[in-house]
Amino acid sequence: MRSIGGQLGAGLLLVLLLTVMLVGQGSVWLFDRALRDYLSTDLQRETDALLAALTPGPEGLYLDLQRVSPDYQRPFSGRYFVVQTTERWRSRSLWDQRLPLDAEGLDNSLVPGPAGQQLLVRSGRFNKLGQSVTISVAMDYQPLLAAFGRARLWIWGLGGLAVVLALLIQQGLLRRALRPLHRARRELAEWRSGQRLVLSADVPQELLPLVGEINHLGSQVDQIIQRSRKGVGDLGHALKTPLAVTESLVRQAALDQQSEQAITAQLEEMRRQLERALQRSRLAPESQAGSRFNPAQDLPWLIDSLRQIHGAGLAIDYPRESLQEWPFEREDMLELLGNLLDNACKWSRTAVRLEWQLAADSLLLQVEDDGPGIDQQHRDHVLRRGSRLDESVTGHGLGLAIVGDLVEVYGGELTLGDSELGGLAVWVVLPVARR
Repeated sequence: MRSIGGQLGAGLLLVLLLTVMLVGQGSVWLFDRALRDYLSTDLQRETDALLAALTPGPEGLYLDLQRVSPDYQRPFSGRYFVVQTTERWRSRSLWDQRLPLDAEGLDNSLVPGPAGQQLLVRSGRFNKLGQSVTISVAMDYQPLLAAFGRARLWIWGLGGLAVVLALLIQQGLLRRALRPLHRARRELAEWRSGQRLVLSADVPQELLPLVGEINHLGSQVDQIIQRSRKGVGDLGHALKTPLAVTESLVRQAALDQQSEQAITAQLEEMRRQLERALQRSRLAPESQAGSRFNPAQDLPWLIDSLRQIHGAGLAIDYPRESLQEWPFEREDMLELLGNLLDNACKWSRTAVRLEWQLAADSLLLQVEDDGPGIDQQHRDHVLRRGSRLDESVTGHGLGLAIVGDLVEVYGGELTLGDSELGGLAVWVVLPVARR
């Protein structure tokens, strides 16, 4: 799809080219017509001079060449005449060329002349001393045609320069006029990534209704998300107490062991589903603007909390140099890293390692441990909600499932593999929203 600037530029270019062609060709044509009309007066004076040079003699009128301009004596001088009475006189400059004698007044069309010249001719019939006289005078118009050609080239050249300047000025003004749209696009990207909820109203009057509708839509979306979160949270908290009471009644009831285990398993599954729903309700990175995750401030606190839970003897290694701020919500990253590191700490023997690479378009996280690892055929199984390979380890088996949900919300990828430490390696790729 072509841009607005391209379409406006193409339209302006077409209009300006047509204008330059019409102005260039039309101005030369009009000046040519005006000049030919002006030269008719000069040719009329030449005709009057030749008519006055006709002198009566014993045998009738004859042409007194002493009264004729010297320009008519030089061959191909550009000035020519033919006078016809009972005799015929031709200027020496005409050499052996002919001039039309049947025209009346000024003939604006050009006729070929000697030496490739183009002649502008004026002919007329007169009566002098009772005799009919026909006079044709002509002048070379070729130098003027050449001058008109040069003038046409200059007009087209200057017109082309004017076209280029007009296009540059138009594109500059257009970019300046569209600058609020580019700013609105950046603000929409920030709105999508959760950095803002309201677009700036400092826009041209024509864009103000659009910005107002977008802001209204953003407010409605945020209200819907907040109501959904609140509804899921209220439902979860409302169901926790009945579940706890039901579990207590099951333990007190006189049921056989098989039935009690079956009912307890179902209640546990309900609890897992409930906790998963509560976790998913909090995973909405586009919902509202919040603080960014800062590894220099947030990671030490998270690592200390994990060491208190799993023992101070567990070595948790992470980079301490590259601690620039991540372009993601702080709460979401704490949730993601907390579950990844907690899962690694549960299964590790002595060491857990966290690494990451932050690029312009993505964030790559890698969490490794030196535990037993997971076989290839079981890796898809552990990503399912509530799935666990070892029931002896405490927890509900929701850690990697919650990580998978958060990665899905951000449009990223979650991969399991073998660690260089001997255990499990988890890779997470999160795309960075365009600013």
